[in-house]
Amino acid sequence: MRILTLDIGSGTEDVLLYDDSKEIENCVKMVLPSPSLVYSKKVSYLTKLRSDLFIKGGPIGGGRFADSLKKHLKTGSKIIMTESAAYSVRNSLEEVEAQGIQVTDADNPPQDFKGETLEINEVNLAELQDFLSQFEEDISNVDAVAIAVQDHGVPKDKQSNRRFRMDAIRKRLSDYPKLESLAYSADEVPDHFIRMKSAAKAARLQLPEAQPVIMDTSIAAILGCLEDPRVKKSRTILTANIGNEHVTASIISKGKVLALLEHHTGLLTSTKLESLLKAFSKGKVEGDRVFDEGGHGAFYLREPANLPRIDIMTATGPNRAKLQRTQLEIHFAAPGGDMMMSGPMGLVKATKTKLIKT
Repeated sequence: MRILTLDIGSGTEDVLLYDDSKEIENCVKMVLPSPSLVYSKKVSYLTKLRSDLFIKGGPIGGGRFADSLKKHLKTGSKIIMTESAAYSVRNSLEEVEAQGIQVTDADNPPQDFKGETLEINEVNLAELQDFLSQFEEDISNVDAVAIAVQDHGVPKDKQSNRRFRMDAIRKRLSDYPKLESLAYSADEVPDHFIRMKSAAKAARLQLPEAQPVIMDTSIAAILGCLEDPRVKKSRTILTANIGNEHVTASIISKGKVLALLEHHTGLLTSTKLESLLKAFSKGKVEGDRVFDEGGHGAFYLREPANLPRIDIMTATGPNRAKLQRTQLEIHFAAPGGDMMMSGPMGLVKATKTKLIKT
């Protein structure tokens, strides 16, 4: 089985071309700048030119890209975005327009537009194929394309998208309490996950013979942690993905998710993160309190008083060094021998599970 995995974060895009006929160490893997970072640099260049912008294409991760657009507007230059592209900035088009960006349903700029057109796309498999072909690698015949992006979702009402995201995760896990249940085939992706649907569509268009599997970046990373050899031997695990934007932690026992927490990395010092994870492991974190602090929330699928003892705490993510400055005994996971492959290895696990079921 060959699986092309793309774990698209805010800082990097981690790529693994998994081939079960090879040792994992011999599979192609790359850590590339994320689309958000790449397009933010393009915008920054056009900002120096004081150029108006027309931006089209699909939604990509906001982060630095959204920040570069704010800086562009401050120069007095105009930005027009198609509806699909505008979801890169916020999940509410009203909020996008409130920032000073004009949102249009037209695919092309107005006739009197004299600025630059920028097309943004998060999944560019043709470029990847061109590069890999120089090394006699081919992705045209993979069995699946597994893509991880983070998507808060678009609530139908005025509910916070932070709460909406946590509610969606909790509902899915309540029905089937395994992380693999949070992976979707192309036809399963709910309409409110616009970025995920865009990734699935792009995968289908570019590699129509391969089965797309779509997952959240944070969930893929903590699922990947479970593939670490030492973690595999443990019964009850606290996993923490310390990403560039989010901290996502879970308690998993015998493969079943018992609890999940999500906060924003920038709001957590090492001391606060240590205190939060200790409380979480003891069932003492309230979701509303996390939300009020600016995070997403937390929930327990088992009565907190009945949580089993944690056998191992394991961490991954580009900001995992925050935990080195704590008193916690943390095992830094390295699935496939590489921490940066946590997301791709989680995607491989989820994809195998889905393909076997189907």
